[in-house]
Amino acid sequence: MGYYATWYASDYPVSAIEWSGMTHIAMAFYTPQSNGGLVLEDGDSQLARDVVSAAHAHGVKAIASLGGADSVSEFRAATASGTIDKLVTSIVTLMNDPGYDGVDIDWEPLEKADQAIVVDLAKRIRAKKSSAILTIPVGAINVNLGADLANYPAIAAAFDQINIMTYGMAGAYEGWKSWHSSALYHQDSATPTSIDSSVKLYLKAGVPKNKLGIGIGFYGLCYSPPVSGPDQALKGATVLAEDGTISYASIMNNYYSAAAHHWDSAASAASLSFSSAHAPEGCGYISYDDEQSIAAKAAYVKSNGLGGVIEWEINEGYLPSASQKNPLLTAIANSVLH
Repeated sequence: MGYYATWYASDYPVSAIEWSGMTHIAMAFYTPQSNGGLVLEDGDSQLARDVVSAAHAHGVKAIASLGGADSVSEFRAATASGTIDKLVTSIVTLMNDPGYDGVDIDWEPLEKADQAIVVDLAKRIRAKKSSAILTIPVGAINVNLGADLANYPAIAAAFDQINIMTYGMAGAYEGWKSWHSSALYHQDSATPTSIDSSVKLYLKAGVPKNKLGIGIGFYGLCYSPPVSGPDQALKGATVLAEDGTISYASIMNNYYSAAAHHWDSAASAASLSFSSAHAPEGCGYISYDDEQSIAAKAAYVKSNGLGGVIEWEINEGYLPSASQKNPLLTAIANSVLH
């Protein structure tokens, strides 16, 4: 499932979407309102109709994604007693016009106190629209901290798919070394995030493997010098750019060279390394997903019987002047879906 960002719609027109890389497309985001309504962020009803119509014409399911980062207060207001039924009505209305096939409940952060409400919301939607596809993205897990996942079997039972947001999983944090944005495997307590470790914890908690998905990022993570690669002491380095500021397209246009490219076989992750600050953001090290890392993730999904992948967000992977305009979606088509 690829997320389509309304705020980048003018840069990535619906006509340019590479549909072969998706079975589902999620329109991001509809913001829940305190009156139970839904407002499409930086978009309009015509854009929604265009996406839904094009998706269906290509045999792809269209999903309305609700919420997004830091949406917890909006969700709590919209699911309060006396309002939640209005929210469900708004969701069902979206499924009737413009014709979404389901909804993605991107409640962030999903705290323990809200998990029963998420299950209740899913049940209410199904009661009104039994055909609804229901998906929910959830956080990656820092193995040093762990997580209370006791309620996740109930969440899994209420939803068709639980997708771990396994991108942006690193940063310049105290006690950390530099690390990959979306490593398949981690090294030690100073690099405490990976797809594999998060997947194992959700499976151990009782989430069915065929309902569990992993994430592929269409953006990079840029560290300042002196960091020039993964698993290095920070020595004052900071993260200079990430989602929204260093897209895959920007990496290809402004940073990539074969000489700078490196493959971390232990983490199954790609990166670029520079001996000094590299313009325009001044990066010394950039972690990102490429065709090789996507192939590794595809093999992991298939060998472990997982439910699939999500892609955040597909707009950032568009290269309008290149011969291959959607290389990451094409890689997903070739390695994940075939």
